[in-house]
Amino acid sequence: MQSLKPILFVLIAALAVSPLLAGGTLAQKRAAFDPASFAIALRPVASGLERPVYVTAAPDDTTRLFAVEQPGRIRLIVDGEVLATPFLDIVPLVESSGSEQGLLSIAFSPDFADSGLFYVYYTARSGEGVGDNTIARYRVSADDSNRADPESGEILIAVPDSRRNHNGGLLLFGPDGYLYAGLGDGGGGGDPDGNGQNPATLLGSLLRIDPRPERGYAIPADNPFADSGEGAPEVWAWGLRNPWRYSFDRETGDLYIADVGQNAIEEIDFLAAETPGGTNFGWNVMEGTTCYREPSCDSTGLTLPVAEYSHDHGCSVTGGYVYRGALEPALDGVYLFGDYCSGLVWGLGRDASGSWVMSEPVETGLRISSFGEDADGELYLVANSGEIFRVAA
Repeated sequence: MQSLKPILFVLIAALAVSPLLAGGTLAQKRAAFDPASFAIALRPVASGLERPVYVTAAPDDTTRLFAVEQPGRIRLIVDGEVLATPFLDIVPLVESSGSEQGLLSIAFSPDFADSGLFYVYYTARSGEGVGDNTIARYRVSADDSNRADPESGEILIAVPDSRRNHNGGLLLFGPDGYLYAGLGDGGGGGDPDGNGQNPATLLGSLLRIDPRPERGYAIPADNPFADSGEGAPEVWAWGLRNPWRYSFDRETGDLYIADVGQNAIEEIDFLAAETPGGTNFGWNVMEGTTCYREPSCDSTGLTLPVAEYSHDHGCSVTGGYVYRGALEPALDGVYLFGDYCSGLVWGLGRDASGSWVMSEPVETGLRISSFGEDADGELYLVANSGEIFRVAA
């Protein structure tokens, strides 16, 4: 790989973001990060998958990993073996002809062990090549815990789309027990429909809903537009271009969003756990910390990223996780993320003064489609070529 140019990054005083850094349990969890110490190795876990885009585990399930294949299947990995029979196969429902389309994630209900409920995000097949961004609920088979019931599907949300790209795609249950969903701005260069700065649409937003086992979902009472009518009640935050991958720190509850940039900047956004809903991350007024709409712009009221890098180092950020596992103590508290195009991986954290610092990148030579976290907090890297690796120090 060609020599790397200096990385563009942002340093922001952490005390301006989170008062908890001044003391207390969460401050201790947010330990100081020395970027010079960051180094990783990748341990092979599984191979032979078809266009994998995500890997995760069910709550408290330490024996299985669930790998999402873009064409519309979820595969089980047990002891490094990919089981022949998919956990779920909804290929006929999924539009996956575009590079950003397909079955994109799975999220298990916090009470999955009892309820058997889980949720998937996919672009629906419409016959025109562009389908709705769809969130659906399924249930595990009553007589086989390694199989889902394909007839149990219930669509909760279907957001009409007009383009193949910028579909977001990740579902996660937050520490508050609500289901979060990241949606892109609807595609096209520069957000031509103006969705990023329009909280009345679900596009370009991070949604937060309360799924109900009996049917449908409810709106959490503290969502910013739950009662106001000034925005869609499902919207928790907006001003996002394509939040392909985001994550919650399992120990602090802090939220990290990797938002894919336009032509110049890839960014990492951050919300401390105690932050209420209503954050505007700035797209398409801003691309990273740079004015996008014009040479100068007003960023008042916008929340800018805590880290960013230029397209000298990639073209599409792949968000990761804060490491909280037990096997790699050298990585504890470090947020790891990468770039799909360059295969570079970085570590991000705050130094002893509370400022954000980013490591030099580590080269992997892989197309990094996602990261994942298992029930024990160990981290995994997903390669679009079909492999899954465990991240080691």
